Amino acid sequence: GKLLRIFVDEADRAGNQPTYTAIVDFLRKRGIRGASVFRGIEGYGSRGHLHLSKIFAWVQNMPILIEVVDDWENIEPLLPELRALMHEGLLTVEAAEYLRVSRESGATNATSATNV
Repeated sequence: GKLLRIFVDEADRAGNQPTYTAIVDFLRKRGIRGASVFRGIEGYGSRGHLHLSKIFAWVQNMPILIEVVDDWENIEPLLPELRALMHEGLLTVEAAEYLRVSRESGATNATSATNV
């Protein structure tokens, strides 16, 4: 499988919604197995502008990380559309081995795992 990491700024917009929300909606509608959004507390990007959480800041613009895990065959065709959703940012792709764990209804310790 692959781990796709998408780095954007909190203030980035895709139409009338935050870019990270548009990306998660896009991925869900395309059947990607899962995505999680993380808000950073400090960071900087290619321009060197420091993003720092300040209590009294009027506008927060923290780094946002979206992590996506799925098979490469499912992720790769979506990359051009993902890039089009982003004003600017960074995409990284890494090899990932993942185990899927699920609880069967009625079974206490039943798990099923998939190695990719």
